[in-house]
Amino acid sequence: MAYANMMRSGLTASKSLTTPFCAGTGVQQLRRRPLTSRAYSRRQFAAMAQATYDIWVKGSPEKNELGDCPFSHRMMMTMEEKGISYHKNLLDEQKMPDWIKDVCDGQKQIPFMKENDSGKWLYDSDKMVPYLEDKYPDKKKLGKPDECPQVGKELFPTKFVEFLTSKPGEDEDKKKKALIAELQSVNDHLEKSGKPYFGGDDVCATDLSMAPKIKHIKIGADEVKGWQVPSDLKALHAWMGRMSERDSWKKTYYTEQYVRDGWNLKVKKLSEES
Repeated sequence: MAYANMMRSGLTASKSLTTPFCAGTGVQQLRRRPLTSRAYSRRQFAAMAQATYDIWVKGSPEKNELGDCPFSHRMMMTMEEKGISYHKNLLDEQKMPDWIKDVCDGQKQIPFMKENDSGKWLYDSDKMVPYLEDKYPDKKKLGKPDECPQVGKELFPTKFVEFLTSKPGEDEDKKKKALIAELQSVNDHLEKSGKPYFGGDDVCATDLSMAPKIKHIKIGADEVKGWQVPSDLKALHAWMGRMSERDSWKKTYYTEQYVRDGWNLKVKKLSEES
């Protein structure tokens, strides 16, 4: 899944990354302008040189802060859990640079990444996650999405966005019940398994996909509708607490305010288009 496909949002790269695209021999390659010391420190240059992947994710280049893309979050958590080195490049949600279409098969979306040893470009988190699982069989096994528990498949963005954009009254009540039913199914799976994670005693691909989505649901629903995830979904809340304590979560953290601002903007845009 990719962020732009979900909301049809635009992006703009930082000035250091809005560079011409050129084709290499048999692979796609991106030619960059020289990066200045003002934009990158020696430590950052070293990190770029050593990273196995360059990954482009939503964020603020000016503030050097990650943005609120759950699919970018998923990919970075996956790489952190597997111990795969990467260098993140932040993209603003304003204008989508045309060169992104050249490396994402004509699509403008995030996240996407470049495999630095082969020059191969990868995009769509639903494709990148299983690719990494096949590429690194000796690293921590997370399982491919279709091998892991299939829960909450209609939860995000479908049921969540339908609720956020519903009109007060009967329509809102109906959409809220549908969202709660999906959340209940997630809670019931955890409760029945008796394990701390969807993966059992440790996380799997489902945990890493679901956690950023639940973060958005909890914060976005409160911000837009003044609604909180029911407290009686105890297994779900406990699982989310465990996920937020993991190093992979802390290293890829972005603020609640970004999520609040993001969903206010998206709901406004969707309302104007409807």
